[in-house]
Amino acid sequence: MLKQFSIVLIIYFMGELIHKTSGLPIPGNVIGMLILFFGLYTGIIKLDTIGKISDFLLENLAFFFLPAGVSLITSFALLEGKWISILEISILSTVIILVVTGLTVEFVKKSLRQKVETSDVGK
Repeated sequence: MLKQFSIVLIIYFMGELIHKTSGLPIPGNVIGMLILFFGLYTGIIKLDTIGKISDFLLENLAFFFLPAGVSLITSFALLEGKWISILEISILSTVIILVVTGLTVEFVKKSLRQKVETSDVGK
C-alpha cells in the first residue's frame, strides 16, 4: 500500500511542479489528476498499481473534509449575513454538476453503444 500511495503522491507532486514552473492558471492538484487520468487511460499506469490505495482513500473521503468543516465553524463570524448567497451558490453549483454529470453519462453511453454497434458490423 505504501508503494501505491507513493505513486499517487509522485503524480500529485508532478502536477504541483508543472503548475509552479509553467505558471498555468490551473491548480497543481488538478494537473496531477489529469496526469493520473491520462496515465490510466493510456495504460501507462495500471489500475492494479493504485487500486487498493484508491479504494482506501474513497472509503475515508469524509475524513478529509473534517478540516474544512472545522475551519467553517471557526470562521462563523465571517459568514454571518452571507448565508443566502452561500445557499444560492450551493444550489446553483449542485444543479450545474447534476446536469453536466447527466450529459456526460449520456454521451459516454451513446459513444459506447456506437462503438459496440460498429464492432458488431465488422463481424
